[in-house]
Amino acid sequence: MKQPRQRILISDCDVEALIALERVLENNGFDTTTVCTQDETVRLLAQQQFDLVLVADHPPELNCERLLRQSKLNVPVVALENRPRHPFAEPYLLSLGARKIVHKWEHQEVQNAVNELLVRHSGETGKRAVAAAAKLG
Repeated sequence: MKQPRQRILISDCDVEALIALERVLENNGFDTTTVCTQDETVRLLAQQQFDLVLVADHPPELNCERLLRQSKLNVPVVALENRPRHPFAEPYLLSLGARKIVHKWEHQEVQNAVNELLVRHSGETGKRAVAAAAKLG
């Protein structure tokens, strides 16, 4: 039986970036959903199951910091940046729960982060399921 493809939510107000990331990730075997606003991002996260979220860290009305501070997410989040950041920004976003911070136009960097996090996240989920089953048995 064929395994379902992992689902990624991409949130960015830059339509060109959304299209580019969607193509890269779908060509590498992922299902993607793209949104342009923070409200859409929050709504979809409440309604659907995703394996990973990529969210732009700019502009102010749609950014990773606000999403991480306002939402209790149990899905890995990658911050997408468009330009070099202040040196304190990366540790701050990581402290809020972002797993990685990557440049959205560096598609290989994005793909590497997605691969690393989805393999790690799937492994953690699998380990928790095995441990829970062991407790029951």
